[in-house]
Amino acid sequence: MYRQGLVWLWKRHGGDEGSGSAYDLLLAYGYSPAAAWEELARLAGVPLNAWTPDAPRHTATARDPLANVRSALERCAPFADNEVWRATSLVSSIQEGDSAACELMTRGLYGWDGLEAGKLRRSVSRSDGKRLAHPGALVFTVRGPDGRPWGLKVRNAGSADRLKDLGLDRYVYAVWGHGSPAWCSPGYGSGEAVLIVEGELNGAAASRALMLAGLQLDVQGLAGAGGAPFLDGLTGKVVYLYADPDEAGTACLERLARIARGAGAAAVRILAPLPDGDFCDIAGTEGLARLGRVLKDLLAHSTIHHTVSPSGESVVPVTPHHHFPRGGVVVEAGLSKYRAKLDKKLGGSR
Repeated sequence: MYRQGLVWLWKRHGGDEGSGSAYDLLLAYGYSPAAAWEELARLAGVPLNAWTPDAPRHTATARDPLANVRSALERCAPFADNEVWRATSLVSSIQEGDSAACELMTRGLYGWDGLEAGKLRRSVSRSDGKRLAHPGALVFTVRGPDGRPWGLKVRNAGSADRLKDLGLDRYVYAVWGHGSPAWCSPGYGSGEAVLIVEGELNGAAASRALMLAGLQLDVQGLAGAGGAPFLDGLTGKVVYLYADPDEAGTACLERLARIARGAGAAAVRILAPLPDGDFCDIAGTEGLARLGRVLKDLLAHSTIHHTVSPSGESVVPVTPHHHFPRGGVVVEAGLSKYRAKLDKKLGGSR
């Protein structure tokens, strides 16, 4: 974020050229135009009725998340042949003991061929010479629903303060001009249902754990809470959604639910947030088998997403048979701690 005159602006420096005003950023996170102005007024400490903002831009698409995601997907495309060659030339294989290997091990992803990962051969810089990523950093291929590479993403290692001192972002794209596509699981399109989660590596950990648990779900891992999911494979499927338990995650779930319904999903179900950590944390500390059982539990206890009609009434959609009935899952004592922690964490807000 930075200020230009009296206007706060944002720019994503990962190579996909995402940018706009603070108002545009809130819209991208799922705020309605009215709610966005209210939030900006609250942050500025001024009463909204005493503040007349300029006419918002792009309000037509802001009211329709499905139109927004279609617009975002227009900026995404699979790699051309020369870009595949360039991506290959930037990546070398990981050896045990590499920092990139440690990054994968802590997420339960080391050695899995479902995620094509390596380490960066050399620095990646912008056309103006600014360095975006350092050699040796973890890099992974983002494959789309067609199985083709749509992105090459780098995760710079180090603490947030260290990266700030170096002028580096946590995540950047090594091949530019392809937007921020979601990571899709191997064999996407053959699953019984779809799971969309926040974060590509979280999606990869979930996909691997589900496979080991014997569950056939297509998985998409979004490029952050504001990421655009692919619409492929959503029509007629039950779509499960998971995001971090924070304000951005809550807005993400609402936005994704509207997108999935607009894309023709048979039903949309929300997974309860984990009280601590994320899917990668569980996979790295407790193992993939544990993550698989946690995911089974979350799927079995997922809730139907409620929409609101123009008249303000709550609408509960008619849903097909739930793929993961509660009675068909044995919840271990170890798993119950997640629900107990979550109940305790949310108890004050109920």
